[in-house]
Amino acid sequence: MEVQTALVLTIQLIALFSIAGALLLYLLCKVRGTRDDAIGTQKGSILITCADTALGLQICTFFASKGHRVFAGMKDPVESLPAKLLRGWMKMRENSDTPVSGSVVPMKIDVTREDVLREAAESMGAHLNAGERGILAVINTAGSVYRGRIDSQDSLQWENMFKNNVMGCLRTARAFIGLLRPTRGRLILLGSGNDDDGLTVFMATRNAVQGCADALRKELRPYGVNVVTLDSRGVPAESLFKAPVPYTISDEEGVPTQYSADVLTSSALGVIERALYDSRPSETYCLSVPNSKFQMKLPCRSSLKISASRTDSKPIQSV
Repeated sequence: MEVQTALVLTIQLIALFSIAGALLLYLLCKVRGTRDDAIGTQKGSILITCADTALGLQICTFFASKGHRVFAGMKDPVESLPAKLLRGWMKMRENSDTPVSGSVVPMKIDVTREDVLREAAESMGAHLNAGERGILAVINTAGSVYRGRIDSQDSLQWENMFKNNVMGCLRTARAFIGLLRPTRGRLILLGSGNDDDGLTVFMATRNAVQGCADALRKELRPYGVNVVTLDSRGVPAESLFKAPVPYTISDEEGVPTQYSADVLTSSALGVIERALYDSRPSETYCLSVPNSKFQMKLPCRSSLKISASRTDSKPIQSV
C-alpha cells in the first residue's frame, strides 16, 4: 500500500470513529435527559417526622425549596391545619414565577406507634422513583415539653415526654433505618437543649436522646449511616414543639389568616443544611442563634412570607 493511500485511509477511519463517538455521546445525553425528565430535578428524599409543629413546617418548606422531596410526618395528613398549610404553600409556589423544584408529601406518622411507623416506611418506599434506593435523611422533629418543678409536676407529663422524646427517637431509628442503609444516609436528632428553670425532666429526656445518638452512631457506623444531633440551646424549649400560631395582618374581611412559624433563623437553617450535606458530618451541630430574628408566616389560603424581623433586613422571600 502506498504511503499516500495509507494516509487517506487513516484519515477516513479517524473521521468514522469521530462520527461514531459523537453519535454515542449524543445518545447518552439523550438517555440522561429522558431520565432527568422522568425523575425531575429533585435532589433526593428526606423525612421530617413531625410537621405538626412550626419547626417541622419550617424545615419542610426549607428543604422542598432546595429541591428535595420531603415526606412530612403528621398525625392527620389530610384535614389538619399543617396539612392544609403545606398544600396551600405547594400550590402557591407551583403557580409562582419561581416554582419549587422539590415537593412535599404529607404522611401519617406517630412516633409513639410502631404500627403507624411501619406503614409509613412501606408507603415511603412506594413513593420512591426507580433510581432511588432509599432516602437521604430522617430528621426527627417529634417530641413534647412540659415546664414545671418536679415536686409539683404531674408524673404523667414525665411519662409523655419520655415516651415521645426518647422512645420515639428509638422507634424512629428502627422503623426507617432500612431506608437509610442503601444510601448511607443520615439520622438527625434534636439533642441537648436549654437548661432553664422548670425543665428538669425535659432536660433528662434530651440528655437521654444524646446518649441514644451516641450508641446508635456506633451501631450504625458499619452501614455508613451517620447519626447527628442538633444542639438546640438558644432556641426556647417550647418553640421546638409549638404549633403554628395565628398571625393577623389586617382586620379587613376576606384577608387570609396567616400562621407564624417563628422558630429558627436563616443561619440556623443553614446549620441543619450542613448537617445534611457535609461529606464528613460532625457528631453535633449547634443551633445557638437568637430566636427573635427570623419569622416565617404560613398562609391559611393564599400566601407565604418569610422575613427577618430586624429593621435593617429585607424580606428573604415574599409571595
